[in-house]
Amino acid sequence: MATYRKTVGIVARLDRKDSIKLASKIIDFLEKSNVNILLERKLAKEIGRTENFCSLTEMICDFIIVIGGDGTILRTCLHLPKPEPPILAINMGARGFLTEVNPSDALNAIRKTLLGEYRIEKCKKIYAEIDDEKLPDALNEYFVTSKARIKSIHAVVVKDGYKISSYRGDGLVIATQTGSTAYSLSGGGSVLDPELDAFILTPICPMTNTKPIVFPSKCKIEIRVLNPKEISVIIDGQYIKDFSVPCTIKIARSENETKFIRFNGGFYDRLRARLLFQGDYNFER
Repeated sequence: MATYRKTVGIVARLDRKDSIKLASKIIDFLEKSNVNILLERKLAKEIGRTENFCSLTEMICDFIIVIGGDGTILRTCLHLPKPEPPILAINMGARGFLTEVNPSDALNAIRKTLLGEYRIEKCKKIYAEIDDEKLPDALNEYFVTSKARIKSIHAVVVKDGYKISSYRGDGLVIATQTGSTAYSLSGGGSVLDPELDAFILTPICPMTNTKPIVFPSKCKIEIRVLNPKEISVIIDGQYIKDFSVPCTIKIARSENETKFIRFNGGFYDRLRARLLFQGDYNFER
């Protein structure tokens, strides 16, 4: 078996036995290939490994293998050191829109990655700060909503100092191109082509006939929340931070990005196969 001078991180969802079993199989393959391995701390504990484990914030390596669905990927990206190492995502989720390969192709995909036979897809992120407190960058979106779920919010949206509109409703989603296929899409927002350097603001259950707005990434957005007394900011569905109102949320393009290891196909192939255009179609290329 060929050997490779690489350091590879491994993250896996722990609520599925087949995910943990696959992680063990991958570890065995990498050890036989003389690859240095870094295991996420919780995974190491789950499989009884007492060496080569670390937290996600300490996972400095050539690339990371993530075994799970989109939720596992988003959780991982929230905590990775910067700049983020590339991610090879193996689908153990429901849709796995962000993932690249199925479990049956995992070892072959890892072998190709070790040989450098792949391309990198870069996904831009956005950052936010509230009253000078910086939040983790979002790969998908920030969702601003009431802490008490039965209450609506009242907020004013400002672009580069210019008032855009006033919103009342269940909340506001500010999504990246990647996140435009997630909660924003469910809320009625458009899919943003990855080559479009922009993000989208999507109202959730607005009280008036308010539509989503696409903003260029070079602009700065402020969401000035006026009511209720407390709000929650939910980042990528994985991280929640509560704030007292009134407060101002400043959002702009982050200097950080997430990098995915890709082989064949592209954004619209995943969109067609896993999300929007499911069905039997014949496309001529």
